[in-house]
Amino acid sequence: MNLDDLARVHDEDLRGEPAGQTSGAGAQTLLASIMSEPPARGGRPRATWLRGPVPWLASAASVAATVLVVTMVTAPNEQRPAPPPAASSGAQPSARQMLLAAATAVAATKAPVSGAYWRTSTVSGRDAISPDRGYVIRRLFSKDEWLARRPGAQSWWVTQSLGVKPLTPEDQTAWRKAGSPTRWKYPIDVTGYVGVNSSEVVRAEAEEKTASRLRGKWKGSGGSLTKELLTWDEIRRIPSGERELRAYLEQLLTAPAKGGSGQDPRRPDSALQEACMQIVFALPVAPAVRASAYRILATMPELKSLGRVKDPLGRTGEAFGYQMAPDFGRKTAFEVALVIDPATGLLLARTTTTTVELTGGRTAKTTSFTAYQRMGWTDAKPSLPAKRD
Repeated sequence: MNLDDLARVHDEDLRGEPAGQTSGAGAQTLLASIMSEPPARGGRPRATWLRGPVPWLASAASVAATVLVVTMVTAPNEQRPAPPPAASSGAQPSARQMLLAAATAVAATKAPVSGAYWRTSTVSGRDAISPDRGYVIRRLFSKDEWLARRPGAQSWWVTQSLGVKPLTPEDQTAWRKAGSPTRWKYPIDVTGYVGVNSSEVVRAEAEEKTASRLRGKWKGSGGSLTKELLTWDEIRRIPSGERELRAYLEQLLTAPAKGGSGQDPRRPDSALQEACMQIVFALPVAPAVRASAYRILATMPELKSLGRVKDPLGRTGEAFGYQMAPDFGRKTAFEVALVIDPATGLLLARTTTTTVELTGGRTAKTTSFTAYQRMGWTDAKPSLPAKRD
């Protein structure tokens, strides 16, 4: 695969094309080559935790791998990264190349740019240590978020617990030795545990769907950015130019939050990175804003390519990742991976993996993930279950 012209797809092939139209032949050829290239040999190891779904995951989730895409355009006054160095034939794309290709891909797609609701449907998983620290269980959830665009209209979350099971055959053996429990009660102090809250009771069986009305600040909001909920008007005013967007985010991150203090100045790059990811993968922003956020991400050297992987729902994508420092007294770091559909540039899944210590000196990998089934504008109305809060 020849990636020499990747940045020039960004800088040249899109220049002068009508907004929202299919990109040039160079972009199409490049995206096809990324999809067809076999995994590279050697180099950085693949993210093995994403190679395939847990066997019972697909049946429990019962999900279709559908992603609604959002059309993107290129803003005329963007700050563009310099072209990356030439890559040899057969080399896997770098994270920077992958992000620029994703920006090219989303610019070539067609999808509604407005609607009655911004809808996001996900399946998430959360691995947890059993209360006796003997094994790991995986908890599955679904969430269907309907954010109403019209003032006064009701927004909803429709959630469901999809059940709990031991994660691996080794965990299943330890679970059976513990009496095959179907209910796990956790202590008030959950220090050293993962995937649970204080005093939580976890049940193995799936539960019925529940519809929750969004209240308080969520009424009239289109999502959150840097831990602050934004109104639809605030989202509409997010600048689309790359320089302007970077300045806007840096100001947002350093300004004191409402009722609190500003972002930690010692970690400006990681905070800016996270804000861009929120824009690219979650907020219902204008296409040009999303494209600029992608290009800001492409300038960040700490993002590393993980190559072609399977997401937790078994879908193939290109992944990039980074490492997060330990927190809450933990000794091990977190490995974060994001899987992108190279044909659309949209997010398939985000995973966070770490190592935990179990009894008997055993260690295990635990993962939390969110897999995106669909995301985009719709004029359909939510189908609400009978159980509501």
